[in-house]
Parts: sequence; C-alpha cells; structure tokens
Amino acid sequence: MTRRDPRKRVAALWPLAAGKSQRAAADEVGVHPGTVRSWLRDPVFVAELERVRAAVAVKPLDVERVMAAVDEAEARLGGRGPVTVVIPVGASARQRRRLLADGIARVLERSEEGRR
Repeated sequence: MTRRDPRKRVAALWPLAAGKSQRAAADEVGVHPGTVRSWLRDPVFVAELERVRAAVAVKPLDVERVMAAVDEAEARLGGRGPVTVVIPVGASARQRRRLLADGIARVLERSEEGRR
C-alpha cells in the first residue's frame, strides 16, 4: 500500500504505541519498514501516535479518552466535523481497537484531503 493509505497508517499506530519496533509494526501492518520510517517523519502521524500512546497508556483502556483524542485531532486538522465511532456494549478488545482504528483512519483521510 502507499504512504497515503490511511488505514495502514492507523493500523501502525497500535503496535508503535504498544512499544513495538518500526520493523515489527511494518510486518504487522504489511508494509516495508521504510514506509513506517517515512510515516514517522510526518508531523501529523507523529502527533496522532503520541495521542494514541497517551490514551492507550491509561489502564484499563479508556475508550472515551481515545475517542476524545481522535475528536481533538479532527478539530485541529480542520475537518468537516467530529468523527463518531459507536462501540457496542460487550465489544471485545479487538473489536474496540478495530473500530477506533477506523475512526482514526477517517481523521487521517480528512487531513490528507485537506493538504491536496
């Protein structure tokens, strides 16, 4: 996938936020390690990574805090309004992460559209 694929970029946020290496994150997401390095030179990506790291550091995982970070990013990026993610009661940790990743992907997609 290309550098501009927001879903891959968002998917890489989770392993990087968990402390995995750039190579491990690249393997997990299915991109070349150089792609992850290039993402880490993008200030927007780095800012999102830091927000996810801070939100994920709260134990137990505070979904509201993670979504607030996404909403704040949306406001800073000048998007078209807040991104809303509905997480069903009883969703597994994996489902919550996927839904949150999709929400963050929407924020990143809007930031890419804004730069074109």
